[in-house]
Amino acid sequence: MEQQQWQDFLSSEGAIWEGGKAHFPLTSTDDPEGLHLIDLGPLGAVSITGPDSQKFLQGQLTCDLVNLPDGHSTLGAHCNPKGRMISAFSALKLSQSEFIFRLPSDLATIAQQALAKYAVFFKAELINISDDSHWLGLQGQDVAQKASQLLGFETPSPGEVITFDFGGERCIAQAVNKYQLALLVPPTKVQQLWQVLSPECEATGYDLWQKLQIEAGIPQIDAATSEMFIPQMTNMHLLGGVSFKKGCYTGQEVVARMQFRGATKRRLYRAKCTGGDLPISGLEIFGDGMQSIGNLVEACHSKDGIELLAVLTIAKVAAGENLHLKDGRTLEIQELPYDADADPLA
Repeated sequence: MEQQQWQDFLSSEGAIWEGGKAHFPLTSTDDPEGLHLIDLGPLGAVSITGPDSQKFLQGQLTCDLVNLPDGHSTLGAHCNPKGRMISAFSALKLSQSEFIFRLPSDLATIAQQALAKYAVFFKAELINISDDSHWLGLQGQDVAQKASQLLGFETPSPGEVITFDFGGERCIAQAVNKYQLALLVPPTKVQQLWQVLSPECEATGYDLWQKLQIEAGIPQIDAATSEMFIPQMTNMHLLGGVSFKKGCYTGQEVVARMQFRGATKRRLYRAKCTGGDLPISGLEIFGDGMQSIGNLVEACHSKDGIELLAVLTIAKVAAGENLHLKDGRTLEIQELPYDADADPLA
């Protein structure tokens, strides 16, 4: 199904489109027990296949794929030689010879081309499959169990990845966490799958998916912030996305030195501000005296205003400086669900 056909279909289901995101303004997101069906159109995918896939990726990524069991997923990143993240993603390991990265669609080509430069001596093929697949999301209490009942597969545990047949086509389900499940579907089956799920779910906009990711403190790097941050600046090392035991990978020396010497001056914070135009990723954030102290990573609308993640100077936040966007909106720091000052080496 072409993108325009998909948008027309979701429009007939009540969607209103804004910047490539489907919103369903007449639905409620207040029911914690309800199951929500979400179009994850802003996300894309990169496929890595071939007998050397794991060996190749192990020498490039921050995460440890060798010790990741088949049928599981992990956060990870690919850095440039200076330790800056070209891309960050959820890496789905179907087997040692097949991996899929879930990441923003505008980052997929960047990620694929950057990795392909290092793949010439390996039997591994990297393809941006964003146009040949489509992500749908299910979100809510007991999401994995409910999805398994609706689609007829065994209930996956958080972090687990399974394949299942739908209408003669292979689909992939990733249990992202306790409340979110991502489905990778061929374009020819996405409308049919939506129609199977929608009677049992409430169609909801992409912001709800992103809001839960932001509340979990999970950063999403896109094309605008590619090569802007070292992994520790985005707390990736606290989320299982960086291994300090796996050995060498591109940028590893810089990442390891920053960790062992404790040189990180910026880290990821969760914040909120009043509603209005959604601030774009990479946007500068200011402290007292209009001094730039960091950059916005991602943001989404919520019923309470705007939820966001930003990389900020630790000392400036600790000093209680007034944090604000250039347009004057003040940022209010929120708690993260993990200890942002923890030492992953302890």
